[in-house]
Amino acid sequence: MTAYDAQTALDAIRNGRQQALAEYLRHAYSRPYLVVAALGLFAVFASFDLPNPLNVAAVLAGNALAMGGSYVHQRRATVRRRTTGREVLGYAVASVVTLVFFWAVAIAAYFAGLPARHTVAAAVTALAVVAASYAFRPAFVAMLRREGEG
Repeated sequence: MTAYDAQTALDAIRNGRQQALAEYLRHAYSRPYLVVAALGLFAVFASFDLPNPLNVAAVLAGNALAMGGSYVHQRRATVRRRTTGREVLGYAVASVVTLVFFWAVAIAAYFAGLPARHTVAAAVTALAVVAASYAFRPAFVAMLRREGEG
């Protein structure tokens, strides 16, 4: 094997990794799954305004929508990779920030005197999560590229 052959093989491996990462990111940020997740989040958070038997049904429906969408999203992925510890930590922090944001908006809606404060807070939170997913995409891409190099 010549030096040229070795370099060509390494370039082909790097190109394959870049293509796999691009496909992974394209699928991770596909709009239909993001909309389904936002609707599930809205249904769960808005259920606090419903009376007792209906709020349980809304929580179950919202969780089924979010988890079913997540399952289909993972099954249809053409590129699969293991989740790293940094990603799990990032998802946990994002979940806590989402809950804190929801309750802050709900408290603000209460003091503003809005009638269905949890529904308003759920809508604002779902829209904020969608906007944040697009805003934090460059940081997520940088993290994945950094972990792919090591």
